[in-house]
Amino acid sequence: MLLAALSTVVAASAARQAPAPQVTTPGEWPSYGRDLGNSRYSPLDRITRDNVANLRVAWQWKSDTFGGPPEYRNESTPIMVNGTLYFTSGTTRRVVAADAATGETKWSWNLDEGDRARKAPRRDSGRGVSYWSSGPNRVDERVFTVTPGFQLVALNAKTGLPVDSFGDKGIVDLKAQLGVPVDPMTAAIGSSSPPLVFENVVVIGPALEVGTQPPSMKNVPGRILAIDARTGTLLWRFNTIPQAGEMGVETWEDNSWQYTGNAGAWAPLTLDDKRGYLYLPVEDATGDYYGGHRKGDNLFSSTLVCLDARTGKRVWHFQIVHHDIWDRDNAAAPILADITVGGRRVEAVVQLTKQAYAYVFDRVSGKPVWPIVEQAVPQTDVPGEKTAATQPIPSKPAAFDRQNLAADDLIDFTPELHAEALKAITAYKTGGGPFAPPSLDNGAGGTRGTLLMPGNLGGANWEGGAFDPETGLLYVGSWTNPAVIGLVKNPQRSDMDWIGGGGGAPRVRGLPISKPPYSRVTAINLNTGDHAWMAPNGDTPPAIKNNPALAGLTIPRTGAQTRPGILATKTLLFVGEGSGAQPVLHILDKATGATITDITVPGSIGSVPMSYAIGNRQFIAFWVGDRTAAHPAELVTLALPGPGRSGGGE
Repeated sequence: MLLAALSTVVAASAARQAPAPQVTTPGEWPSYGRDLGNSRYSPLDRITRDNVANLRVAWQWKSDTFGGPPEYRNESTPIMVNGTLYFTSGTTRRVVAADAATGETKWSWNLDEGDRARKAPRRDSGRGVSYWSSGPNRVDERVFTVTPGFQLVALNAKTGLPVDSFGDKGIVDLKAQLGVPVDPMTAAIGSSSPPLVFENVVVIGPALEVGTQPPSMKNVPGRILAIDARTGTLLWRFNTIPQAGEMGVETWEDNSWQYTGNAGAWAPLTLDDKRGYLYLPVEDATGDYYGGHRKGDNLFSSTLVCLDARTGKRVWHFQIVHHDIWDRDNAAAPILADITVGGRRVEAVVQLTKQAYAYVFDRVSGKPVWPIVEQAVPQTDVPGEKTAATQPIPSKPAAFDRQNLAADDLIDFTPELHAEALKAITAYKTGGGPFAPPSLDNGAGGTRGTLLMPGNLGGANWEGGAFDPETGLLYVGSWTNPAVIGLVKNPQRSDMDWIGGGGGAPRVRGLPISKPPYSRVTAINLNTGDHAWMAPNGDTPPAIKNNPALAGLTIPRTGAQTRPGILATKTLLFVGEGSGAQPVLHILDKATGATITDITVPGSIGSVPMSYAIGNRQFIAFWVGDRTAAHPAELVTLALPGPGRSGGGE
């Protein structure tokens, strides 16, 4: 066992003169998390608690503008540079440039990849694009996008035309850069998040198929690729599954490193631009729930890895989950935070996790800010599996969501409902905490698997959190969502000994089996490691409030049954209730979590809000959609009444 799996090297680049930090105009939002540290914090203060209730829709951009299949949900965050919003839309991941003041389309670009796209994983709009310029005067401006078929494209930011001098007429085939032979048409590797751009380096973290029921123990490795922003040539490649002679290969027993796949970094990447340090939130390896074909700790799966962005050399790493068999991907972008702990200034990096822990490290050395202790965890009884004996558990901060599903965690609106919930869970293994191992789904008459809390969707997920640099408060959205992890044999579907089964978590008369809140926002003081406050994510959903089993009862705010998306500004906390939830943007007091006002919007908010300014007017932007053909996804911007008009389309 690698105790806490912490390893640090002294990087030669540390001695070099640090480049100038990324310069961001206050009104702009130039990258996915606004800054490369993914703070999701805007210093804008024109929208305040005194006027926020006056926000109105300024303009909307409809995703069906260009025809094609309707887009029911869009998870992308637009970026805004020099008065233009850049974003992606649709299953072909069309790139659009729109006037940030009016929403009028300036240009759009789309690539017809044919069967390559149709056979790709993650066929959706992605989570956005990235921006690069050649210098402070922005002489050469480019927008980078990764297509569904896993090709990196450089577009002229002013015209939307591919840059001929980059790659092959603007395109780099990323499948050809993996260092292993793959079929360019059918290899199941793609991308979920925008590439990260630093200096002249474009870094891509790949995404693969969902691994709950993989067809094989063999898969494409999710290697990290760095491409030259000017030419499209490969600069470096990092093997998240070590190869022969590389550090960590010994953690893959029986040479399983030779065929195991996944271990990509599908969440957004993060960078310390003062040092050029890149932080990779690496996912788990093939498959999500069974690791009998890859025994060992399996570095660098489910690991936070720090690299030198210019060279791809490892600086340090910390394995968040040893031998991950819970689908505990590092699904959120790491967040950089400058904090003061015990009177000492610390430049930190925070990894939020599905298991509802925030792991906090010194981002230069990789040392935990507060002790992270290897603790014994329950062991597997699945034939062929070998669980890690311990897992690293932070001493601080405390978990930001519930991590168990035993008797005290069950629905208790009435004694009858609680009794029914107790009976319902007898068909499952329960009570093992966030690392209760998967178990066999024995079908009728036997146990159906393990009830895991939080489930495989979190806890926290890709929506991540927001950090306020002025107060040291980290805001985290999470979902109290149990899942069943039951394993079954299915040789017709997979060559693995066991794959996922078990179905969904049980409900009681149509109600969630766990106590509310079902989703929440938690504020964590990173200077002390203590929770500052917790607030349910919105009111009780109508389907629960109107359930006949609760007739005559007063039900407190339960929060939605989905994950919130959070934006912090200098003045306020903006919380989108989440995809599939009520069409509401919640405005909270940053210090207390109290609701200042709720704003009804045209649909459920499916992306994380962002903010920008044009002149003296501040905008809040996000995607909405009701997951129906009647209401395709649309980009909505809110602003205080003033100049401007509704735009969109061409």
